[in-house]
Amino acid sequence: MVTPNRWVVTAALVLALAGPARAASLADDEQMIRDLDVRWVGVVAAKDAVATAAFYAEDGVLMPPGSPPQEGREEIAAAWSGLFALPGFSLTFWPTRLVVAQSADVAWEIGVYELSFTGDAGPVNDKGKYVVAWKKVDGIWRVGADIFNSNGPAQ
Repeated sequence: MVTPNRWVVTAALVLALAGPARAASLADDEQMIRDLDVRWVGVVAAKDAVATAAFYAEDGVLMPPGSPPQEGREEIAAAWSGLFALPGFSLTFWPTRLVVAQSADVAWEIGVYELSFTGDAGPVNDKGKYVVAWKKVDGIWRVGADIFNSNGPAQ
């Protein structure tokens, strides 16, 4: 009878026990991002461009439709300031899918948004979708890339 090597048995036990712990860690990371989303929506509702931009990584990118990418927190804050200046501005968004990579240093989120404001031609009520790529920077989840577009026809 062949007896298993003690190191092989130990390694198998470590791997078997790490699976559930890893799943719990990924679930914790997912919940952290969901909590950040709730806070982010609140900061947007308060129309605080600097606090909104703080959700992004230093090298984060905002990619709104019909304009060039806004790179870095300063440009991102300026873009959000422009949105917040729209009369009657209101925005809410929520994830419909959120996946944290096994490495637990990147995640991606798909979601929907509802935007309203008063434009030159009257009230605008838009519904659309977005993708946010999250990355962990020094243990904190930050937005690496944010892109969105309307469900409506191109303007």
